[in-house]
Amino acid sequence: MNVLFMCTANACRSQMAEAWARHLFPSGWTVASAGLITHPIHERTRTIMAEAGVAMDGQYSKSIDTQDLDTFDLIVTLSPEAGRFLPALADPSRHRHCPVADPMAARGSPEQIRAAYQAGRDAIGALVKDIAASP
Repeated sequence: MNVLFMCTANACRSQMAEAWARHLFPSGWTVASAGLITHPIHERTRTIMAEAGVAMDGQYSKSIDTQDLDTFDLIVTLSPEAGRFLPALADPSRHRHCPVADPMAARGSPEQIRAAYQAGRDAIGALVKDIAASP
């Protein structure tokens, strides 16, 4: 199984999903992430994933333009924008749209922002577990 996680900027949600997948997917499965645009991975993203024991070593922001979408068995879009602007697929049944609130858009106290990142991390972790359990 070859899975691509996609969000708007490949700086948080899809990066979390890629890290979770590397941690949880069965042996032999491959994973990548990409964004409609690229933005450096936010340090909070790396910190919140490390707190869950999930490393993001070697991950960096990548554009959807660098991916051959037809090579993926499943493409999961994690933002409304990614779902809306995903290029047409030869087989649309390979697309699964699962929008998750953007932790990077969180505002408020440091505790509220941290909670938004934790909520995103946990929601994405549950999604990746679900994909791993039912390919």
